Amino acid sequence: MFELHVLGTSSARFAHGRSVSGSVLNTPGGLALIDCGEGMQKRMIDHNRALKSSGSEHRTRLSRTRVIFLTHGHLDHTWGLLPLLQTLDLDGRRIPLVVMGPTTQDAIDWATQHPGEAPPADSGISPTDLAILFSQWQMIGTKDSESSYQIDWVLLPIDGDEPFKCPIQPLSGVSVTIVPTHHGVPSCGYHFETNRKSGKFDRERAEALGLSKSQIGDLAEGHDLTHEGELLSAQSFRGEPRPNCSLMISGDTAFGPKGFNANSLPCPPQLLLHEATFLADKQDKAAEYFHSTAADAARHASSCKASALALTHYSSRIERLSASVSEAREHFSGSVSATMDGDWFEIHPDELFHHVRVETGWNKLKL
Repeated sequence: MFELHVLGTSSARFAHGRSVSGSVLNTPGGLALIDCGEGMQKRMIDHNRALKSSGSEHRTRLSRTRVIFLTHGHLDHTWGLLPLLQTLDLDGRRIPLVVMGPTTQDAIDWATQHPGEAPPADSGISPTDLAILFSQWQMIGTKDSESSYQIDWVLLPIDGDEPFKCPIQPLSGVSVTIVPTHHGVPSCGYHFETNRKSGKFDRERAEALGLSKSQIGDLAEGHDLTHEGELLSAQSFRGEPRPNCSLMISGDTAFGPKGFNANSLPCPPQLLLHEATFLADKQDKAAEYFHSTAADAARHASSCKASALALTHYSSRIERLSASVSEAREHFSGSVSATMDGDWFEIHPDELFHHVRVETGWNKLKL
């Protein structure tokens, strides 16, 4: 199962009670953050306390974070990172932490040759490229003395639109795919999928053939064998593969990257959490600033064959979200919801739930 806790749904700045970007993803392989805007650590602590007070067994404990996935370097997605890293240090963390995000090879080369420096305006390299920011952040450090834990800074060079498997897989039992996006700076979304489990082994059939325990063990481990002159295929003793869980988070993007197509992804996501900064009447502005409208988000959801679409990252111009949902429903036949800060999703292999924040806790809605 995946749990996605959405703790920031505003674009660029705090507005209408909404915080800037940041989500917590609980997976079978540990806890991850996706983006880390201003105040992220406090939002995690407050949300965890609210979960506990409501009687829920679910948690968003900061200390359990194993990896932070950044979609790009803009400050509304990253400005909470350094304070969070420092808090982990003050708390005496010992286990390593992975921090990763997209960049370009040119930016990596510049940061390597000019550590801590911002590139000149005519270099073609954005000063908010994560290669530049990582270099600067490493020089600042989390405090004056050596950190109590190791930080592995992982840069993901983006070259083209084709999704690719993450070069490191920091969450055991979860496959992470990088989905390049269009945002004016190096940017990406992330596709998460639990590792596919083999179908149930037909032990009764194997025993009926008179196979020894050793032979049955070989078949169960996937090794073909010959018995009484007949070749037995290990695969034929397995049922259909058991369903897995899948989730995709868009980050910020204009409409059109190749990765928002089912043929380019490992599997269609059960849930697509997608930015919907503007409504369709601001389509020109969305294109100018490399953002999406609610209609764009819905088109991407249809293209990647998502089962459900959750909208987020709303402009401060948008106060009521009903128009965003209505617009998205015109272009996507699956379930559409407008996510608010504190909402969270349960993603099971065969069903989805949206927990909507209310005064007394959360209402659980099946998608």
